[in-house]
Amino acid sequence: MKEDVQQQVSELEEQYSRGQISRRDFLRALALLGIGLGLGEVTAACSPAADAVRPSAASATPTALHREWINDPGFGEVTPGPAPTSPWAGQPVAGSSAAAEPAAAGPTPAEEQASPTAPEAPQQPPAAKVFCWSCTSCRERFPNLDALERHTLKVHWRRIPEIRQVDEPTYARFIVGELERFDERNTAFCREVWDKEYQAQLQAAAALAPPLNAKGIEGRALGAGAIFVDDYAGSFNPEYRGYDGRQREGGGLYSWDEEPSPERFPVDDPEWMTARVKQVARFFGASLVGITKVDPRWVYSHYFERTTGKTGKLEIRYRYAVVIATEMDWDFVNTSPDWEASAAAALGYSHMVEVAGSLARYIRMLGYPAVPSGNDTAQSIPLAIDAGLGELGRNGLLLTPEFGPRVRLCKVFTDLPLIPDRPIDFGIQTFCETCHSCAQSCPVDAIQWGDRSTEVPSICNRKGLLRWTVDTARCYLYWKENGKSCGNCMAACPWAFQNPRDWLEYPKQ
Repeated sequence: MKEDVQQQVSELEEQYSRGQISRRDFLRALALLGIGLGLGEVTAACSPAADAVRPSAASATPTALHREWINDPGFGEVTPGPAPTSPWAGQPVAGSSAAAEPAAAGPTPAEEQASPTAPEAPQQPPAAKVFCWSCTSCRERFPNLDALERHTLKVHWRRIPEIRQVDEPTYARFIVGELERFDERNTAFCREVWDKEYQAQLQAAAALAPPLNAKGIEGRALGAGAIFVDDYAGSFNPEYRGYDGRQREGGGLYSWDEEPSPERFPVDDPEWMTARVKQVARFFGASLVGITKVDPRWVYSHYFERTTGKTGKLEIRYRYAVVIATEMDWDFVNTSPDWEASAAAALGYSHMVEVAGSLARYIRMLGYPAVPSGNDTAQSIPLAIDAGLGELGRNGLLLTPEFGPRVRLCKVFTDLPLIPDRPIDFGIQTFCETCHSCAQSCPVDAIQWGDRSTEVPSICNRKGLLRWTVDTARCYLYWKENGKSCGNCMAACPWAFQNPRDWLEYPKQ
């Protein structure tokens, strides 16, 4: 069995080196099929150069994946294409130990002889001899990897790990020190406003950005349209450009100034009210909704407004947070780090302000205080985990069973009588220990390989947690160098696929 697995991985590496599948598809295929088919531990750190770069990160056994050569023109000819390229291919990142992208090359004669599945010199026209992908569960054949993935998620979806409700969030066992409240001023985006040293680094990175061409002009226009709702109505401060959330004294959809209606709706049944709030949130455009008591550890110690530069100590009095996730378009996310992926994120922010603002207005009209929040006031990811929406992944993002990391998060703080949800466990802490797709896809090596650590790379990261730390300061530097945002870690995640998951309403045990 072990020999079979090694052989199949070798075949995938051969396809990747020939340019017949991209690196992202190579990594994601292994990990995704490990989820969909339940074939055991998987790893995404098994590209041709991974062993040489980080031997310890590729120690787990990949999932079985079968590819065979057939003489069936009905599947269509597969012509090896050029080697996969990326904006950072062959260009080492300053201060990074990551190896350059492996160059495309065919197998050596010795490798041809050693591989039991490598095709011999064809005795017939090459167009008649093609390869196909086979499902390891039912052996059905498919002409390409996309068709196999669709089949896997449609036919074998019940083998995806169950979603269990648990008494405490899965991050709880990784809290190893005192968690001081995090200062919003220390996020990478806020440091861009006040930190002179980081400003210089960002300016130097921006100087490396490629010049704006015709595609960039159209892409920039796409992003401007996507962020328009947040930019125009998130705050009425003329300097506000979206993305930040609440601006004090700015008005707009993120405003906290509106008072509750004097006519209060009686809530005799908090369970019914909870179900109704979730239904209304989905009606307004939420993809996922969860409720949690506000844990003060996740509330920022100080607020900071990038638009105005205002800062100060922060306290909130609200008891509950209704946490909302809005799905991001898979086709656009999958173009990362190109313009469409940036636009997908921008549209997510517009959806955030629409849903959060509308839900807050709904609750205030019931006669209860409620305020909308985007990236402001409190850290959305731990609140979302507490609210049962997902778990923390290696990429530092919330991973949901339904959409993986492909969501944007917002919340509404309120005192409306509600019933909190329980956190969930669907195996992400174990899964991310062996899957390195996000780390492999990061162009600047900002995502931690190997085991969890308590070390932090900069003031952008909070202390006291044993986790896979993401160097967000370095990540944002790459955004400047790229000339647009990057979501490679999101697109590469096996859980991010858009698919016909019939189990979206699968009951949590």
